[in-house]
Amino acid sequence: GFPADFVWGTATAAYQIGGAGNVDGRGESIWDVFCRKPGAVFGGNSGDVACDHYHRYREDVALMKDLGVQAYRFSVSWSRVLPDGRGAVNEKGLDFYDRLLDELLKVGITPYCTLFHWDLPESLYQKGGWLNRDVADWFADYTKLVVGRFKDRIGHWITQNEPQCYIGSGMLDGNHAPGTKLPIPEFLKAAHNSMRAHASSVKAIRAMDPKATVGYVISSQSKHPVTHSAADIDAARKASFDVKEKNSWNNVWWLDPVLKGQYPAQGLRLFGPDMPAGYENDLADMHPPVDFIGMNIYTSAPVRAGKDGEPEEVKWPDGYPRTGVDWQQVVPQSLYWGPRFFHERYQLPIFITENG
Repeated sequence: GFPADFVWGTATAAYQIGGAGNVDGRGESIWDVFCRKPGAVFGGNSGDVACDHYHRYREDVALMKDLGVQAYRFSVSWSRVLPDGRGAVNEKGLDFYDRLLDELLKVGITPYCTLFHWDLPESLYQKGGWLNRDVADWFADYTKLVVGRFKDRIGHWITQNEPQCYIGSGMLDGNHAPGTKLPIPEFLKAAHNSMRAHASSVKAIRAMDPKATVGYVISSQSKHPVTHSAADIDAARKASFDVKEKNSWNNVWWLDPVLKGQYPAQGLRLFGPDMPAGYENDLADMHPPVDFIGMNIYTSAPVRAGKDGEPEEVKWPDGYPRTGVDWQQVVPQSLYWGPRFFHERYQLPIFITENG
């Protein structure tokens, strides 16, 4: 059975569900622009209407209540509350979140607020976005606005969701907004500034509400051992924390700097001279304590100990069940091994903030 204090929740992202793209003063985000790019999105679709949650939030909260949901993780649209990403505040945007929070609390659902879930304001992107060191200050100011307004009703905050995706898929692979394919040094600079922004956001939350719980969510690249032998478990653990390829798809590049104040040595060897100049000078400021790690776990890779004891991934058998997302195998044990390995390394409470 599940412990009495286990929290059953559900999660969304603002651009996925909100709709009301041009309503009540919302500014554009990079996803609005990306969706207009020919061929960028299946069927030329966009989030202009989406689930129209902006207008239907009462029905949506009622559905959550019917499902027995105890917690709801949602994100704030940065450009809905600050149309230019900074400066002028859009009161109508804040009013929407006022209404949503009141509705959630009325039916006894605890809000978990994600401050950033991929939808960078377009005007900040035009100023360099994650490549601009000032992004840490922009994100802190946005954090202060939202926390200042809602700290009376929100006690659980998440700074950022899945930097591997919005930096890696968005700026290295180019298949998410903003759709750029940066050279490796620029990719590393964007990643570094993203983590600096996370840190500045944590500090802003702590200053405004010392009682709040604060977390950081990554797209967990989960591994599991093919047997319960000590060798295979060790191999899966090692594979979980390896940095072997020049891309964003690992765990520790995004966790060690913000939880331990250092980049993983293996990754530094891999990226070498491509690291941002002077990055070492930022590390001391990049790891204010957080209260939990959020793991988004959709699948897992089977790992065994190879002949030399080094981890090797095992091929899935033909016909192994997949989820509706074609690249994801159905791996229930990922929900055990992923959190276990992360907890061993970082000694923090683990929330599974998404799974599927």
